[in-house]
Amino acid sequence: MRSFFDTMHCRSRAHCRTCRNLVGGRDWRRKIAARFAVDGGEDFACPLGAAWGDWPSRGLGDTVEKLIKRVTRGRIKPCGRCRKRRDLLNRLIPYPVAGSP
Repeated sequence: MRSFFDTMHCRSRAHCRTCRNLVGGRDWRRKIAARFAVDGGEDFACPLGAAWGDWPSRGLGDTVEKLIKRVTRGRIKPCGRCRKRRDLLNRLIPYPVAGSP
């Protein structure tokens, strides 16, 4: 059985937000563990070193969101406008994907 960590799905970091969500991503990780060879069962460690709840920024929107959370110490809860702003900034100024030319 091949390793999920060797696939482009993992190497591109496209699924980090789901994978590193300890509770919310458990069903997704369970499916990965059933289909691919992973060590540690459904709560496997990230081969790229991402901690639980930690994922790389996809673009400027993710960076702004992290900054706002840090400055407000998490007292501001995300809203629809926040999500729209994050997604718009991520589309306008995306960060390069690891492993892409």
